Amino acid sequence: MKKLSIYLLGLLLLFVLSLCFLSWHTGSGIRFSDGRYLGYSPNTNEWLMFEYQNIPVLHDGPYVFRNKGNQFANYITGDKNSPAKLSRVDIKNTVSVTVDNQFNTNFTVNLRNSYPRSELDIPSPAKYLAISDMEGNFDAMIDLLKSNGVINDSLEWNFGSSHLVLIGDMVDRGKNVVPLLWLIYKLEAEAKSAGGNVHYVLGNHERYLLDGRVKSAAKKYHGTFRTTGMSPRELWSKDSELGKWLRSKPVMLKVGDTLFVHGGVSPRALTYNMSLEDIDAEAKRNFVIGDTVRRNIDNSIIHGSDGLLFYRGLAKSMSEYGLGGKASSDHVNKILSRYNVNRVAIGHTLVSNIGYDYDGKVLRVDVPHSSGTSEALLMERSSFWVVDNKGKKSPLGKL
Repeated sequence: MKKLSIYLLGLLLLFVLSLCFLSWHTGSGIRFSDGRYLGYSPNTNEWLMFEYQNIPVLHDGPYVFRNKGNQFANYITGDKNSPAKLSRVDIKNTVSVTVDNQFNTNFTVNLRNSYPRSELDIPSPAKYLAISDMEGNFDAMIDLLKSNGVINDSLEWNFGSSHLVLIGDMVDRGKNVVPLLWLIYKLEAEAKSAGGNVHYVLGNHERYLLDGRVKSAAKKYHGTFRTTGMSPRELWSKDSELGKWLRSKPVMLKVGDTLFVHGGVSPRALTYNMSLEDIDAEAKRNFVIGDTVRRNIDNSIIHGSDGLLFYRGLAKSMSEYGLGGKASSDHVNKILSRYNVNRVAIGHTLVSNIGYDYDGKVLRVDVPHSSGTSEALLMERSSFWVVDNKGKKSPLGKL
């Protein structure tokens, strides 16, 4: 037994030495799902043993938490050369947000005490703007909202009784996830005060965020985890203000005669015959308990490759997942009939320009916002248009 232990210890030592040798010469190591790193990091010139890389951060936060009735905010600041510093600030009713962009854009957010679940079947307003997959791109979001009259130069709601619909994946990839979420949080309250509304449907990247998975996160956030000493799951837990707020959001809702869902409704999902309320109750259970095993169970209507967050069959063939080809017209008609709508609007699967498929029954809204030309879907008096970040308005075309 003793010889076996020595042998196993030797193998382990050999493995570690081999890993160190390869890591040193290739500049690569092992990265785990929460961003921790094992090996040599050439970006930060350090050896790491299951730690986060010390990547410099200019601005990040605020991450707001409550502690025995008191609130505090964690801010991460630096000069992009030296390791960032953490500031913990006690706050009361407001929080200040600084954007990591060339303008150091700053705005103030009024905090709220509770986050009731969203309405699910909303009567159609005279006008709404729908955006999908902004992915932490704060500047693109601002340009799109300003050019279409949703906000003014002070980043305040300017859309009156009109609505803004966000079809998921507002997070990940971009370097301004936190400011973008605080902006949406702020506009949500301002819109309601003006008689309008902001509707936020969660996507698969919101799920990754709340799970603490950072595969698609900008590298700066590894610096945030290192500086705060908190894992991504802790930063986005239900104890955090933004984490709690996000968990109040649905995965599917109706505005007028349009169904909004990030990925799509698969044939399997449709067989459950679940109402919007049933699906929202499932979302509430899934996103609050922090149980990744539950979230990945095979028969979840929300998760998995044919769940509401991930299904791409309304946009392309799903044969690679063993889920058949692109959805049939008959299946699309069944979705519309089941939820008593005339069309379904989706994000998740990229198109060059917003357009329609299935004779106008499927609207695809996920476009490359970082490419320089950003678009949104505009509904105005029952007619649909495509608008861009220059204020140009065009008829909705066929894909």
